[in-house]
Amino acid sequence: MLLEKLKKPEGKKFLLSVLVIFIIVLSILIRATIGGVIEEYNLPLSAWSMQMYILQGAMVLVYTTVITLIFSLPLAFYFLGEKETH
Repeated sequence: MLLEKLKKPEGKKFLLSVLVIFIIVLSILIRATIGGVIEEYNLPLSAWSMQMYILQGAMVLVYTTVITLIFSLPLAFYFLGEKETH
């Protein structure tokens, strides 16, 4: 049932809006976390260890996924919810 809704134009608009939200949140979180480490600790990217790259990347990915899911809920109701015809 859900796959049928996603194949309709409303479903494609929903997926596009989720992708836009993901990209926006990803860019904000990359700037906040990686830029924050660089500015706060005066530690350029060239001085980072592999463990720091993995940890920061995982943190950005998890937070981006959670925030995208939270912001996608109202969009799911708007695009995929039942339409009232009065």
